[in-house]
Amino acid sequence: MDIISELESEFEALRAGRNDSARAEVVRVEHLGGVSFLVNLLVGIDFVAGTGNQALLVFPTNAVAMITANAMPELQQKSISNLLAAQRNPVRVHFRLRSQDRRGWLLSEHGPWLRIAADRKVVWCPIGVVTLIEVSAVENT
Repeated sequence: MDIISELESEFEALRAGRNDSARAEVVRVEHLGGVSFLVNLLVGIDFVAGTGNQALLVFPTNAVAMITANAMPELQQKSISNLLAAQRNPVRVHFRLRSQDRRGWLLSEHGPWLRIAADRKVVWCPIGVVTLIEVSAVENT
């Protein structure tokens, strides 16, 4: 099973309320935005991901300061671009601009650039400024 399928199945299980990961190790991830606790940690070429806070959380490697875990999972040969390309947009993103944390919705990916709806406008950010990608269900009301 590839990393995208694994992440999607874990996220669907989380949304459905199944607790298949009850025995999974809880991993502490210290990142630019603070600390998150994840289960089912996956490590890609340029990201770390896992489930936490009712969502799939993806941290670019450059936003991670330290991971506290008994063991690191095997490195998957997938990039954050592969992960983003497999998601239905919009996806919640957090990014830093001039030392200020901002939030928005990822609309699309164009190579190293992300098109994000933020602050009532569309902005283009290099993927290097993204500190967190949060994949959660979009509620249509």
